[in-house]
Amino acid sequence: MSLMFLMNRRGPRLAAMWFGLLLLLSPAGCATESEKTGPGAGAKPPIEVVPNNDALNVGDRVKVIFTDIPTPPAPTEMQIPESGELTLHYGHKFMFKGKRRDALEQEIRDYYIDNKIYKIIGVTIEVPNRPISVGGEVRSPGTYPHSGQMTVLKAIDMSGGFTEFAKKTKVEILRGGKTLTVDCKKALKDPAKYDEAIFPGDKIHVARSPW
Repeated sequence: MSLMFLMNRRGPRLAAMWFGLLLLLSPAGCATESEKTGPGAGAKPPIEVVPNNDALNVGDRVKVIFTDIPTPPAPTEMQIPESGELTLHYGHKFMFKGKRRDALEQEIRDYYIDNKIYKIIGVTIEVPNRPISVGGEVRSPGTYPHSGQMTVLKAIDMSGGFTEFAKKTKVEILRGGKTLTVDCKKALKDPAKYDEAIFPGDKIHVARSPW
């Protein structure tokens, strides 16, 4: 049997062996390594939105004070809008909604330092108390502190509950010049769908039933 005949017969097997060897020696971790060193690899993770009682919310009035910088701007006092964003020093927008004050203060400091606007900067966020108002056909109308995850039904309970003359199907929430109507009978049956959230500064009015 000639040497050429043996090579022709073993050629496919040799090729397969060489191909397998190349696969074993190839750098399998390259893709993972490139992801680690790619764009944004060293970026800081975003500040977590925390839905708890310490978190800022739409309607909160906040005062932002900058210190420890040359010629600091005057303290900025603003109300958090529906978008949740406020524009601060040098026109940068920050998301306030759902964040704790301490975490947001750190985020704002990091932005101005990481972007080399300042080497040192102090940031303080103050939140004056903003009550809600409940009036109309409730047993104890008045103003009440906003706390935690407030809803229409919780606000009504806090004000003593409905009177016997209350029109429970038409409870109005006045917020920033707009009026939202809530059917509290539906909210009692399906709170997840109909029990509307209440924000600091909201005014709730319970209408009187005509019969």
